[in-house]
Amino acid sequence: MRHVTRILLLAILAVAAALPAWADTIVWRSPTKPLTIGLSTSDYTQIMFPEPIAHVVVEDPSYIDGKPLDGYDGRAIMFQSLLPKMATRAFFTGQSGNTYIVILTTDVPYRTYIEVVDGVAMKQMRESVASKMGPLDVVRAMAQDADVPGITRETYVIPNWFRGNGMTFDLSEIWQSPTVTGLVVHVRNENPQPNEVNLPAVVIPKTSEWGNLRFASMENLRLAPAGQPNDKGVLFLVFIR
Repeated sequence: MRHVTRILLLAILAVAAALPAWADTIVWRSPTKPLTIGLSTSDYTQIMFPEPIAHVVVEDPSYIDGKPLDGYDGRAIMFQSLLPKMATRAFFTGQSGNTYIVILTTDVPYRTYIEVVDGVAMKQMRESVASKMGPLDVVRAMAQDADVPGITRETYVIPNWFRGNGMTFDLSEIWQSPTVTGLVVHVRNENPQPNEVNLPAVVIPKTSEWGNLRFASMENLRLAPAGQPNDKGVLFLVFIR
């Protein structure tokens, strides 16, 4: 599983690495959410789409000059404004059937190169990565404070979330994927004597939306007396839905 997860992570990184260093990127999220791209009268803007474009319709074709670029498998089109001030919509249909609505205008700064990234495909890839992560992978990511594609992180501070055996448990962060919920919990010893966290005996408040508790991990189970160094620790909990 770790091997598959690594391959998918590398695939996401490869998409980002494939973009030219000078490229500005915009994310296409759906056919109902237009993209806005600035044009100039003095230079062309090259737009690179995530797939070959099969058909283009421009509402006001007299406003712009456009031409496809050879050598890009039909993915690249150049545009230049013919007017000092203008705005028009263009409808690009990809080979997959996806429609990219683009507002071409002089009202926003123009860029020489624009890369349109398929946000839907990226979202699906991130979710695929997250769905293949097991409890140990999630705990490792939480312990390393490392962001993972497809897993959202939310600061969710609840001081004194619950108490038990002379210790206080503070909820500080929630990690969410389509199938897994991870909790970061800070533990404080309130006893004047050393105390030990007994993970099997930890009873947390019930919350059905997180699923079933499947894994708990803590680096420092034995806590020093209250007020002394090492009287605190971090507990990681993983739930499966």
